[in-house]
Amino acid sequence: MLGHQSATMTLDLYGHLLADQLDEVADAMDVARAAGAAARRAAGAVAALPALRQAEGTAT
Repeated sequence: MLGHQSATMTLDLYGHLLADQLDEVADAMDVARAAGAAARRAAGAVAALPALRQAEGTAT
């Protein structure tokens, strides 16, 4: 996150700036991480379509 080695490092460095909102920040980071993972899965599925179609004999 933000170019740091881990989200923990980011929160250690900047957490004091949002001390009253750490739960909200953590929730937002979880949502962003999940969205990124879903996007990577979708991109992988799209990239696999030509090979899947060829294996099924439905390549166009």
